[in-house]
Amino acid sequence: MSYAPRTPRYRSTTDGPVRYLTVVDDEGEVMGYPWGADADDAAGWLLRPAGDAAGDRAGLAWASWFEGARARGLAPAAALAEAAGGPAPGDIGRIVPGLPVGAPSLEALKGLTRAVTAGDDRRLLARLDRENTDAWRELAAAHGALTGEDREVRWSGSGRQPDGTLRIGHPVHGTPLLRLVRALSEVGAVTPAYLWMRNPPPTVPATGRLAPADAVRAATAVVRGERFADGTIAQAAASGLLDAVAESLCAWYEAVTGSPQAPS
Repeated sequence: MSYAPRTPRYRSTTDGPVRYLTVVDDEGEVMGYPWGADADDAAGWLLRPAGDAAGDRAGLAWASWFEGARARGLAPAAALAEAAGGPAPGDIGRIVPGLPVGAPSLEALKGLTRAVTAGDDRRLLARLDRENTDAWRELAAAHGALTGEDREVRWSGSGRQPDGTLRIGHPVHGTPLLRLVRALSEVGAVTPAYLWMRNPPPTVPATGRLAPADAVRAATAVVRGERFADGTIAQAAASGLLDAVAESLCAWYEAVTGSPQAPS
């Protein structure tokens, strides 16, 4: 049996200096950085985690483009220089005009990807459905009705059962807590525009208050995170994170619409 030869690829990491380009979206916000290092025959795409899912799609397009460049025998720096003169691969975003610039290391370039901008906050807040008055009233009411007992999530029994089967415990969320979780989705606070898996888990700040965009980030991470790790909602309810999210969002809605909400 014969196999087709594997297409050669650039290495995915380097310890030395790199050169890179900047790719932005239609609003001028940075999506990520294609980079290359001739010394290690390495190249790749660095996603900016504060961006949205389009950055992931751009990464796939750049991976394919780099694979083609490597197959043509281009060194990483030459591949970047060629890319700088044309459209972004897959027509996802646009390359900031200019030649590739240098960074002392890949880690230094990763530092740029961690920056959060005012544009990131605006993009997340734009996802909130400020026209859905009923949903916002429901969010305020659901939060106001939540009791301390509602915040204490119990877990189902686990372990070996009499019939020999093994039962894995899971959180049993009460109706009032699920009401609040649903309301967060209804107002648009749970959004695919935030790459929650690529960012640190949210916590309650020392002040106890969250900025509105951070409340969207936290709501998304908590609600979507429950699908992958049982107890994420329970932990957020116990720590006060869900309270901080609801309070921040309700205050934001009242400030931007002038529409007072039910007391929480």
